[in-house]
Amino acid sequence: MWLLAAAWVLGWQPAVAQLSAEQQRLLQQLPAEERSALLQGRGEPQRTAERPEFPELVRQDAAREAERQREADAARRIGPGDTLVIEFRPDEARLERLDSARAALNRVAAGRLDAGNPYRLDELGRVTLPGIGSIALAGLTTGEAQVRLAAEQDLRGITIGITRLPLDRLGVEGLRPFGYELFEGVPTTFAPVSDIPVPADYRLGPGDELRVQLFGNRNAEYRLPVSRDLAINFPELGPVSVGGLTFDEVRAELERRVGEQFIGTRLSVALGELRSIRIFVLGDVRRPGSYTVSSLATMTNALFYSGGVDPRGSLRRVELKRNGEVVTTLDLYDLLLDGNTRGDRRLQPGDVIFVPPVGARVGISGEVRRPAIYELRGEATTAELLRFAGGLMPRGDSRAVRLERLDDAGARIVEELDMSSGPGRMVRLRDGDLLRIPSAVQQLEGAVVLEGNVFRPGEYQWRSGLRLTDLLGSSRELKPRSDLRYILIRREVVPNAEILLFSIDLQEAWNTPADPQRNPPLLPRDTVYVFDRDVGREHITRRLREELALQTGPERPLPVVRIEGRVQAPGEYPLEPGMAVSDLLRAGGGLQDSAFLRDVELVRYQVVDGEARIAEVRRLDLAAILAGGQPDVLLQPSDFLNVRQVSGWRAQEVIELGGEVRFPGVYPFSPGETLASVIERAGGLTDLADPRAAIFTRQTLRDREREQLDVLAARIESDLAALALSDPDNIEAVSTGQTLLRQLRTAQPTGRLVIDLEGLLAQRRGTDVKLRAGDSLFIPTTSQEVMVLGEVQFSTAHLHQSGLSREDYINRSGGLTAKADSRRIYVVRASGEVVAGNSRAMARRGGIEPGDTIVVPLDTERVRPLVLWTGATQIIYQLAIAAAAVNSF
Repeated sequence: MWLLAAAWVLGWQPAVAQLSAEQQRLLQQLPAEERSALLQGRGEPQRTAERPEFPELVRQDAAREAERQREADAARRIGPGDTLVIEFRPDEARLERLDSARAALNRVAAGRLDAGNPYRLDELGRVTLPGIGSIALAGLTTGEAQVRLAAEQDLRGITIGITRLPLDRLGVEGLRPFGYELFEGVPTTFAPVSDIPVPADYRLGPGDELRVQLFGNRNAEYRLPVSRDLAINFPELGPVSVGGLTFDEVRAELERRVGEQFIGTRLSVALGELRSIRIFVLGDVRRPGSYTVSSLATMTNALFYSGGVDPRGSLRRVELKRNGEVVTTLDLYDLLLDGNTRGDRRLQPGDVIFVPPVGARVGISGEVRRPAIYELRGEATTAELLRFAGGLMPRGDSRAVRLERLDDAGARIVEELDMSSGPGRMVRLRDGDLLRIPSAVQQLEGAVVLEGNVFRPGEYQWRSGLRLTDLLGSSRELKPRSDLRYILIRREVVPNAEILLFSIDLQEAWNTPADPQRNPPLLPRDTVYVFDRDVGREHITRRLREELALQTGPERPLPVVRIEGRVQAPGEYPLEPGMAVSDLLRAGGGLQDSAFLRDVELVRYQVVDGEARIAEVRRLDLAAILAGGQPDVLLQPSDFLNVRQVSGWRAQEVIELGGEVRFPGVYPFSPGETLASVIERAGGLTDLADPRAAIFTRQTLRDREREQLDVLAARIESDLAALALSDPDNIEAVSTGQTLLRQLRTAQPTGRLVIDLEGLLAQRRGTDVKLRAGDSLFIPTTSQEVMVLGEVQFSTAHLHQSGLSREDYINRSGGLTAKADSRRIYVVRASGEVVAGNSRAMARRGGIEPGDTIVVPLDTERVRPLVLWTGATQIIYQLAIAAAAVNSF
């Protein structure tokens, strides 16, 4: 149908402007998309409305982006209250151009200034440097601040580096004016306010558009703009005045007229495009000016368009002015604190939003939910300020509130308020007041504390008659390695002022739970410590001794005693009431096996006439005391119990025998016992044993070798550095030295001691070895190989053949390399003995034997050797041979 109408309207007409009234009526009835398509088909240009398409904020994005950049740059700049780390280092190059006295002063000044870190800028943005004075740095970047400080005459010759620490400000210094963060991060563009319901009281104005749809006997759709004379031109009804009418009133009027004029026809009315209005946002806002906004925009919309209220502006007295009169005043606290938008009035053309300067302000800090600086509106009380801050935190103490304010003379005074009662809540506030809400004093009441080596440490409810065994009912409550015999209890005789320490034997408490002496009742605020035998007691007892020290005086010596020697946990312990020697032994974790009980020293110190301190030594038979044969000795402050070791006591020492012995294994030995004795206890050697190749190692030798290797490596490293500086082109020498150094660093010492096991077994004089802890002996089987190592073409092992010389075995390994040192070839016997010399010397020493190793060292002289290189190569080879022999077992 609409296609026929379109053809009739446009088919034979040259332009829309030449359409008849009926044709124009039909064109207006078409939907907007179809009407646009038909006009484009006719070649007619699309005309935009004279009013702007609504975005609500007509501003350049580039200007907003530039402002954001300025704000980000300001955030990077130094400001009042900032904390800086300023490095001051003497510039030696510049100091050399100064006279010696001035240079020395600058070096001292640099050290003094550097020790003053960190520095904090005052409220005016100035940093105060010792001996220099105050220098303004606010508004500068760190780089600019470095230039500014370097310009000071007294800082010439000093290199300066500045780091700004982004510390969060806490407490009063961290307070910020409340509510302004609402406008932080305001977007640069706003979507049109066109998708919200139109209020029923919305009054139509020029530029608004009504969408009217007829249905029933007549079907049509119209878009009817409101003209400047406040009327709409309804087809076949004529002009309809809408001036001063709300949307509901206009809809009712149209329904009445359509009902009268078109029988059996009903209509639906909706608002289409809304008009734009121009308003002004002035005063203390971020971007004051004129704005084109939607006719549905409110006061808060306008504030957002302008970037929000400046921190200097008031949030509580935002004025809406119309025709020079104040229509309403918006209090943004109603929105921020209560979510109340009733005061957010809709704008009309020409309205002015004016933000006056901020009014009186007061601060609140401490244990409140929203500590901040709040603006007052008229008279306000402390209770109202507390409501603004969201009320007290659970830890807040309303009975000890402090109000800080300036009196009439400008002096700061402090008033104590009890805000738990009426008078304290009704105190009237003044501009600049600060309300501090402290934390309630954290006192433990009605509970006991369990700490230490337990599975469930923490606070436990106290009840009358609570005993230690109620808190620790069984060993399941304790972690492994807990000391049951020394449970320490800290009791507050006077809360927070005086403590008493005493210990309990938990095992005895479990055995006799009804005994009040062994299982005493606990009191509120008691702390029970369970000690770990492995960790020790010192980390806890030290803290308790420090508390006891606060209670001492001239007439009250420090109640501490000490135990040392052969006990499990030596150290200082609190002196308990009625504490005796046996109690101190229990505190020390008990005796070691090596303790000598018959003669224990108790050293007691006394001050004579207040002039001298003397020591009295008492001898105690600890065995008799513990057996009950002698009375226990009560202790006094500063007593020292020394438990000595049994004479001649040694820890059990063993030697490991391995290889071809009849009964290999670990054998304990007594002091002074020899290797021959232990071999005899092990059943001697087997028939396959080769005693010439016995490998005897000792831990003390291994430790000494490690030290010598480290020393040698350090010396070679130093020589390499000197060689690299003196002869940098000698790359080959440096590379060889680095290889030797790396091998020395990774070489593992064996601690091998060369012994004559054949002579030892034959009981030849001077061949036996006295044993030490950590010794080991390995007896290899008879060897048939001869090993060739070092600078030969192919390092390998050869089957031993009688009559072959050292050179014969070297030739069988391909001969010497170009780097070989033929003058220093040596042989390491299976016993570890080293034989050097030429072939004739070797023949005189028995020639090459099974198990020998021929070593061809590196010729270090060919690469301009340093003094230690030759010895280093021999050590490396010998360590490798010994390690290979030991690891073969």
